[in-house]
Amino acid sequence: MGQVIDACVWIDHLRSGTPEATRRLADAAVNEADALLCEQVRFELLYGASRRERPPLLRRLETMPLLKTPQHLWQEAEILAVQACDAGVRVPSVDLLVAALCIHHGVALTTFDAHFVEIAKLSKLRVNLLARLRSG
Repeated sequence: MGQVIDACVWIDHLRSGTPEATRRLADAAVNEADALLCEQVRFELLYGASRRERPPLLRRLETMPLLKTPQHLWQEAEILAVQACDAGVRVPSVDLLVAALCIHHGVALTTFDAHFVEIAKLSKLRVNLLARLRSG
C-alpha cells in the first residue's frame, strides 16, 4: 500500500531543534518500510534547504520510492480545491496537490498537519495524523 511522508514530518525529522519525543515519531515515519516520497514534498524540502543541507538531503531523498505526478493531477487537485473552499476549508495549494496525489495512487498521507483531516472528510484521502509531543 504505502504512505507518503509529508514535508512537515521530514522537517521535524531533520531539524535539530525538534523535541526528542516528536523527533522519534518523525524518525519512525520516514524510516517505515512503506514510506514514500512524492514530487511535491521533494520540492518543498529542497526549496527550504540551505546550500549546506541540500547535498545530504538529496542523498537521503534518493533512497525513497518516488510517486510520479500524472499530468491530470492538476485537474484532480482543482476539484479538491473547489470542494475544500465550498466547505470552508482553506489549505495551502501544495497540500491540495499532495492530497490529490495520495488519493490518485491510493496511498495514505502521514502528517502532523490537522488540515489534512478536513480534506479527508471531503474526499477519499486517508490520513495518519501524528501528534507533536513536547517531551518523553
